Amino acid sequence: MKRKLYIGFLLVGILFTFSSFTHALKITSSLIEYNANEKKLRVECKVFIDDFLRSLGKVINVNNLKERDISDIENYFKEFYVVEINGKRFPFNYESSQVHKVFNVLTIKFSKTNFNVKKGDQLKLKNTLLFNVFGFVQSNRMELRFPPYFKSLYFETTKIEDSYDHTF
Repeated sequence: MKRKLYIGFLLVGILFTFSSFTHALKITSSLIEYNANEKKLRVECKVFIDDFLRSLGKVINVNNLKERDISDIENYFKEFYVVEINGKRFPFNYESSQVHKVFNVLTIKFSKTNFNVKKGDQLKLKNTLLFNVFGFVQSNRMELRFPPYFKSLYFETTKIEDSYDHTF
């Protein structure tokens, strides 16, 4: 009886240990902000570190990014985070990142200079970050700030086909 109880506690302990390394929530959160005076678009994206590395397909030290790591991150975002104005795609330049280890979160900041938006321009956003790994359980939330056109809009991608279109 003691042996069965010991094995039971051991199995529960192992299960608890391995399950504590994963999380059920599959989500990213982004802020896309336009500064008309500076003609600059800034993107700040928060991702779970373990999910992001799995989707990136390689292990990198997020606390100490090398040039190659930054290039890989930029290329990843170029593929899975599309911003277009009038059909022209705008890739972003990596600015910085911040690790929030306690929360398993990485904040990545990008920008694009010489980004000018005028009345009548067509904006298209497509955010499929992490869908290549997590499919339908993935969700990507974005807040858009484009003054003077609008103060704040929200968009969520829950399917790989989702995109957001807006005419200024």
